[in-house]
Amino acid sequence: MQLVDTNIVLRWLLGDHKEFSPKAEKLIELAKPSTLLVTDIVVAEITYVLRSTGRDRKQTSEALLLVGRTEAFKYENEELVMAIINLLVETNLDFADCYLLARARREKLGLASFDNPLEKLYSVKK
Repeated sequence: MQLVDTNIVLRWLLGDHKEFSPKAEKLIELAKPSTLLVTDIVVAEITYVLRSTGRDRKQTSEALLLVGRTEAFKYENEELVMAIINLLVETNLDFADCYLLARARREKLGLASFDNPLEKLYSVKK
């Protein structure tokens, strides 16, 4: 297994770089199943880049789901990432808040925030 960085995943998803996109495609194509580990921080960066380049929440979520369905990739915390993806689609929270909410719910942790929508969503599902 090897860690995969954000640029590998983005170049593969976007096909936007003459040199790196084909290299990313080949790396992913040749990788054995579940051998490219996508960490939570890489998921955050992918989300940030896709959103900052004009992709909406649905497009961003679909891209993350595609990564999860691709045999070569394995999410570091798949259950957490799937919960984050659902929150990205269902709410207007940013990635960090989706992460915190999903994690607090999963691990039954308290959640301290000055963010009223986040606090409200957390208390609804408590």
